[in-house]
Amino acid sequence: MGLFDFALKPGQRFTKEELRVLDQNFNSISAYTKRKYRFSHRRVATDINGSHYGVDNHTVNYSHQDINNPDEYMEINCTKYFIKTEQTYSSLMDFYDSPFMDDKSRVTVPKLTKFPTFVLCIGWPGSGYINEFKYNSDGAINRALDNPHLTDKCIKEIEANSIKFLKNL
Repeated sequence: MGLFDFALKPGQRFTKEELRVLDQNFNSISAYTKRKYRFSHRRVATDINGSHYGVDNHTVNYSHQDINNPDEYMEINCTKYFIKTEQTYSSLMDFYDSPFMDDKSRVTVPKLTKFPTFVLCIGWPGSGYINEFKYNSDGAINRALDNPHLTDKCIKEIEANSIKFLKNL
């Protein structure tokens, strides 16, 4: 992938607005964690990745340095998954919320009914959450032409889940 991602996989990268929402939640995390952290950097992946369970994804990682112990860093992984069909949705469910996993390693996957769609996964199995991205315009063409912005409800859900995630770290 890489060079032709923009043409072959349109919309599968994080948009500027999605990154802005993530920045609001993960640039300053000390207010919600038990320890004090200083923002170090944000690393946006250059390519869209495929995975062993068949779901394309794009990642952003936030790194924070512990103020009291400069050798320790906190990494927060943010992944945007493209859920093309019910089959890719099942693959995502099997990876994060399989009935064969113990309760500590599960991440609840929201019920999705409309495909294709995008979901945001914050954290890692056992400590994280998944939200569906909801846009003001449903269709990909309408979203590109009319209103590519996330709904206010979606932004508030991401913020609420991010605070809960950070408090549990």
